[in-house]
Amino acid sequence: MLQAKASAKKVFNAALSVLPAGARSRFKRYHELRYWRGVTRPIRDDRAKLEHERSHYEQFFTGFFALTPADYAGKKVLDVGCGPCGSLEWATMAAERVGIDPLADDYRRLANDTQAMTYCAAPSEDMPFPDGHFDSVSSFNSLDHVDDVDATIAEIKRVTAPGGRVLLIVEIGHEPTPTEPHFLDESIVEKFAPEFEALSVRTFGVRRDHNVYGSLLDDVPYVPRQAGIFCAHLVRAI
Repeated sequence: MLQAKASAKKVFNAALSVLPAGARSRFKRYHELRYWRGVTRPIRDDRAKLEHERSHYEQFFTGFFALTPADYAGKKVLDVGCGPCGSLEWATMAAERVGIDPLADDYRRLANDTQAMTYCAAPSEDMPFPDGHFDSVSSFNSLDHVDDVDATIAEIKRVTAPGGRVLLIVEIGHEPTPTEPHFLDESIVEKFAPEFEALSVRTFGVRRDHNVYGSLLDDVPYVPRQAGIFCAHLVRAI
């Protein structure tokens, strides 16, 4: 049964891949919003549930990458593909905290709450920020969602200050889908060279429920040549 479902999904995704670009874009937008609508619906008017949903963010920005909140003090921070739930609300010590996503305005209407971080509705391939503006740039579960991976990485490089960091969490080894249209593997880290050096790289497996952050917290073992989650802490050396 599972194999039949997987085969049907593969055929469906292959059919979508030949649609005109505009139709693929609309289909992708619909499903991204559908996902986040499901996330935000139960927390939209429940502050306690909202804070619970946010609670995992700080851990992945700090301890998961051997950092502390002090590493963000006075820094300018950018989260690429931020979602609507306040990924940087915890970083009150930062000088600036921005989330960028082409659907940011739609996402904010879904969340419907007051947040201190700034949202920017713009594509990751063309960020409206000056060169070297941010001290810390993150892309958590978003790089395989963008339209153009190479252009997005080029922009991440451009807006990261000398000595700044990039934190990356991305799914690898999965078949392209309408919302995750790229097949990526561990070599993705090479695209950040020569400007960036890796302080750490780790690869995890994926839980059966496909919960990315849960898989990392559970330290699911990675099986080579299967779907996984690649994590890297990079520092700009040039």
